[in-house]
Amino acid sequence: MAAGEESSSSRSRVIQLPVVDISQPLQPSSLISLADACKQWGFFHIINHGIPRQLYNRIYSLSQRIFSLPADTKLNQLGPSSLLKTYTPHFIASPFFESLRVSGPDFLDSAHSSADALFATELASEFSELLQEYGSKMTEISKRILVILLTILGEGLEEKFHESEFQNCHGYLRIINYTIPPAAESEEVEGLGMHTDMSCVTIVYQDQIGGLQFKSEGGEWMDVSPSEETLVVNIGDMLQAWSNEKLRSSEHRVVLPGSSSSRGAASRLSLAFFWCFEDEKVIWAPEEVVAAGCCGRRRAYRPFVCSDYLRFREITSERGRFDKVSFTVRDFAGALTN
Repeated sequence: MAAGEESSSSRSRVIQLPVVDISQPLQPSSLISLADACKQWGFFHIINHGIPRQLYNRIYSLSQRIFSLPADTKLNQLGPSSLLKTYTPHFIASPFFESLRVSGPDFLDSAHSSADALFATELASEFSELLQEYGSKMTEISKRILVILLTILGEGLEEKFHESEFQNCHGYLRIINYTIPPAAESEEVEGLGMHTDMSCVTIVYQDQIGGLQFKSEGGEWMDVSPSEETLVVNIGDMLQAWSNEKLRSSEHRVVLPGSSSSRGAASRLSLAFFWCFEDEKVIWAPEEVVAAGCCGRRRAYRPFVCSDYLRFREITSERGRFDKVSFTVRDFAGALTN
């Protein structure tokens, strides 16, 4: 993949990622381009995904009403010590990061539980219905993306493994708000540090502030430019392990403009949808996947249970998973040498 011109930061470059029209069958040339990107970058864009702009705008509006509430209200009603535990406050993942989690498959009920604690009945119902619609659409998009990814792994793999290996996947949505204080005088502020996702695939809508970057195999940070028409898809740790590293889960981060930048400090809101294996799933690349490609390769991982990896990322500190964001599935499962 060819990289574009240098960005305003000397530490990153803008990259031209493949854009996949998921409303149409992919042509062979598009499959080759996507396969290269998934192996090298682990990121691509999708268009014609069927999610209307009005849906985003209304979710954004109501989400901002939640994030603008007093910190004590959010913590007491939804925070880590509450009954619901759907809100992640500042200073856990990052001083500038806060989020609200909405879990599937019943996105309506999950959203209602949080919204009822904060909104009047009418607003709570609207918020919940919007997220049910969004979660349902993202579930279908995730399934379509998995079909595409299995197709690029090798002939016949989609027919053989889509149902048997991925039929029990589930999704959840994280609405993320990054708030950069005016006192942040640097040109750039790291809104969320380097990490990989513990999903099969992650689908992100980032607003026009942008700031999403991933790390190339050579260690260079690459900017993923925002676009109103596209969603960003990245491969997660579980699919990297299941594919025996034929699909790459890239380290990525969010970098935002500080007050000394030409744009000034700006807040950012994104919607990240994580499509995951069931907790009890044993991750073990099928022989056909290991052997796929011109040369095949040895196994990269020992078999492991999905929930064991999730606990590995979460249990070493009382503060939770975000203290181990720099650890990956390689650290947990280890590369096999024989």
